[in-house]
Amino acid sequence: MSNRIDYLTPERMADEKPIWIDPVGGLGDILMLSTAMKRAFDKYDKKFHLSRRTHYTQFFIGHPAVAEIGNPPVDADIVCNDYWSRPEFNDLSNKALTILLKIFAITGSDDESLFLPEIEPDEATKLLLKNIPWGKKNVAIAFSSESPRKMMHPFKWHIIVEKLLDQRCFVVQLGGARDINIHGAYSLLGVTTPRQVCEIVKHVDLVITPDNFIMHAAQLAGKPAIALFGPTEPERYGYKNHICIRADKRKCEFVDKCLGPHVPDNYATPCPLKEDQCMNNIDENKIVDIAMTILNR
Repeated sequence: MSNRIDYLTPERMADEKPIWIDPVGGLGDILMLSTAMKRAFDKYDKKFHLSRRTHYTQFFIGHPAVAEIGNPPVDADIVCNDYWSRPEFNDLSNKALTILLKIFAITGSDDESLFLPEIEPDEATKLLLKNIPWGKKNVAIAFSSESPRKMMHPFKWHIIVEKLLDQRCFVVQLGGARDINIHGAYSLLGVTTPRQVCEIVKHVDLVITPDNFIMHAAQLAGKPAIALFGPTEPERYGYKNHICIRADKRKCEFVDKCLGPHVPDNYATPCPLKEDQCMNNIDENKIVDIAMTILNR
């Protein structure tokens, strides 16, 4: 039977027995996992064995901290990146990345930079980048999240894009094939891999997005971002380099029953308040004003 290890220690890092990583969560969580593994490798010179998950394998090609990607043996020591299940997560002052680093025996760091192995874009990615009609001021927007509770109404996004276009910005929309296309935005919905999203973000001047993978991709690329938060907390997931706008939840009757480790079943469900959910009280004019301040620097 495999042995789950909740927290690695310097002593365990020095042991020659392989450590297997079981990656879980969304793509943003995988970016943070990649970062934690790289920092552990830098500090302890320890390579890890990664449990194969098709959706995530592309992120770890060429990763210096990965010895192999495969299937762990029955008696393997396994570490999971489920930081949200750790007791530290109940304290809002602990950032998600900080907890994840602690799992990998890294403490005392306030460095929020993220790591993903650099690989040469393939021909399909180069062709995609070449054919995007870039402008002088380029903005990437993302409408969606894996949780509908973190999404703002598409009508508000239509207003944001319309105002950005009036300011001669080029707006590209990233997301999945089922997302609503925001009128006026150059749609790449459903046609990009996560790796291609990271490459596109490198080419824009600003990202506007809710708390999702693309927010983390902006941090990875060192790009300015306006990150929109409602049921999740910028103190836990946001980055100091970003402008984090928080929805007002003070009047929400479900504020303590929305998202979090105590209500895991709510993540994929819509807010019961529907159009009155907290994300929709974010002022789209404020978003555009901040965006233009950043773009006109």
